[in-house]
Amino acid sequence: MDVPSKILSKGGSAVDAAIATLLCEGVMLPHSMGVGGGFVATIYCKETGKIETLIARETAPAASDEKMFINKKITGALAVAIPSEIYGYWCLHAKYGKLPWKVLFEPTIELCFKGIKVSKYLADILKLYCDRIRSEPSMVEIFINPNTDELYKEGEIMYRPKLGETLKIVAEEGPGVIYNGGRVGKKLVQDIQEMGGIVTESDLRNYEVRWEDTVKVQFKHGYTLHTTPLPTSGVVLAFILNVMEPMYTKNESVFWHRMIETFKHAYGHRTLLGDIHFEPHVSETYENMLDPSFAAKSRELILDDHTYIDFAHYGANFTNEEDRGTANIAILAPNGDAIAVTSTVNSHFGSKVRSRQTGIILNDEMDDFSTPGVINAYGIPSSPSNYIKPGKRPLSSTCPSIVLDHNGNVKLMVGGAGGSRITTSVAQVIIRYLMLNHTLQESLDAGRVHHQLAPMQVDVEPEVPEHVNNYLLKVGHDINYLGGDKAYSALTAIGLKTEMPQAACDRRRLGSWKIIFPDV
Repeated sequence: MDVPSKILSKGGSAVDAAIATLLCEGVMLPHSMGVGGGFVATIYCKETGKIETLIARETAPAASDEKMFINKKITGALAVAIPSEIYGYWCLHAKYGKLPWKVLFEPTIELCFKGIKVSKYLADILKLYCDRIRSEPSMVEIFINPNTDELYKEGEIMYRPKLGETLKIVAEEGPGVIYNGGRVGKKLVQDIQEMGGIVTESDLRNYEVRWEDTVKVQFKHGYTLHTTPLPTSGVVLAFILNVMEPMYTKNESVFWHRMIETFKHAYGHRTLLGDIHFEPHVSETYENMLDPSFAAKSRELILDDHTYIDFAHYGANFTNEEDRGTANIAILAPNGDAIAVTSTVNSHFGSKVRSRQTGIILNDEMDDFSTPGVINAYGIPSSPSNYIKPGKRPLSSTCPSIVLDHNGNVKLMVGGAGGSRITTSVAQVIIRYLMLNHTLQESLDAGRVHHQLAPMQVDVEPEVPEHVNNYLLKVGHDINYLGGDKAYSALTAIGLKTEMPQAACDRRRLGSWKIIFPDV
């Protein structure tokens, strides 16, 4: 189902196409995203030159507190933060939409009732969570084939009628049926609370999105990166590019060592970040990470023949959680407007529970916060800047980005899924495509490295050259060699080095693309 093409061909805007596509992705990839989650977006209007971000990420319920998960598992309905996806779509559409709201829902409603063909990717994820799905009746209803009593397999047809009914109501009546005391919201809250959650109708009513300025970084050839602000990791991406731009060398091994060291510094500073609207003290770190002089000082700490194993050397003293169930889309309209969106339910299948009355699979975004006194698997304490507070948004690794040239033309749109690896993967694609002049597909397909400081090891994909690995070992890196079956960050991108746009999907995960050109 070529949803974005159909929406654009009807005269829809880039935002219209994005909303319709995200709705469909939510039923095609229910483990990654859906209307029970939240998203962040970077939006560009070519005519006005305005570029901004919408933060429609989930927030902590009013009844939450920083100690609520001490000695408790962060899963099930208690882990559900306030779902924000639909309200975010509404706000996007109100500002940038052209087609009627209900038209954007039609393709997904049709899928829910006529059936969704299960992809290999979804079938494989279902297998991984077989026991969890079978132990939760609300998930059994949609992921166990009633004809075989087995998990749906690749090529089989899966149905989501209850979700289809909910989307019909939202399409006809708007988001008030969820967020303003309407019948869908009442059912959703009732289900969450009966399963042990704390989201209330008041939480839904009080939810607000945030429109923010983008994080901006200028680099060579007149390019300007626009990406998302806190609580996303756009500032981490900006810091990486600021540090790396003057560090290119033809010595490939040294270059990638410098890249890894930059990642370590970036993730060290990231541990000091959080929702700036609740933790104003993080503004100092935030501003430093955007300051070229701060980047220069970080470069001085990077040695070509040595690495360090001391967390404090990289400015860190704790760590944060990461998103795992995530999806990214990029839409470029014929008129030059663009939108990059990253949406998530956090873990695969979110909280692993579903509202049976509405059909909505619920996020587990509360797991993205830190909990006092809880030491993670790597022996690193939790992050006070990311502790739970009512109404607060947890830190995220997402960073949907748009790069413009000096004339305001889109040169690159990129974002991805894959937890804490998202930011380093996006950085490597930008560097390969715009700084090293690789093709877009080469930039996505090339072997990647990743270091998030904790654990103190560098993840290396099989495609990274052996001589690079040997050099990394020589200077002291502990290498974790990723096998071909290991999940890695998967990106989507659109590039425009010439007048002919290119689109590319990551080889690491199922994806598709299509570009619609105006009639000539």
